[in-house]
Amino acid sequence: MKKLLSIVLLSIALFGAPRVGDNAVKFELPDLYAQNKSLKSESLKGKVVLLNMWASWCGGCQEEMPLFVKLQKEFPKSKFEIVLANIDNEAKNGIDFLSKVDKKRSLTALYDAKKVLPKEYKCPGMPSSFLIDQNGKVVGVYIGSLDEDAISKLKLTIKKLLGK
Repeated sequence: MKKLLSIVLLSIALFGAPRVGDNAVKFELPDLYAQNKSLKSESLKGKVVLLNMWASWCGGCQEEMPLFVKLQKEFPKSKFEIVLANIDNEAKNGIDFLSKVDKKRSLTALYDAKKVLPKEYKCPGMPSSFLIDQNGKVVGVYIGSLDEDAISKLKLTIKKLLGK
């Protein structure tokens, strides 16, 4: 009975959430490190984007973040960009965590204090990631943390989207 209830609740949570083929949600969020700067989603058009919603307290987020750093280094940021939307209650927590795993700040880190993106994407949990093509269409939905195997498969999809 509990399993059935969990499936029903997850289905309700995902109902209306962006799916493969839908347009990505438009947003403007401040930079995590310099909140007087912001990034508009429209500026990402023409790139393949992995949009990741995360928090410093999330175990799965902590596990996948070093893999994201390695993944970003494999593609030029002009063609593929990993955009992180941190939802911590205090930006300092996200900054402290990222300063340990992404010392060179290779990932684009934003601060979503009002948790707008998880609400818009109807994320059932953290982390949640969405792969978005050059035209702003969702081409992949990943709920939960990505491990090395999932990143390998994701890499193939990115290469295909980039025509490689």
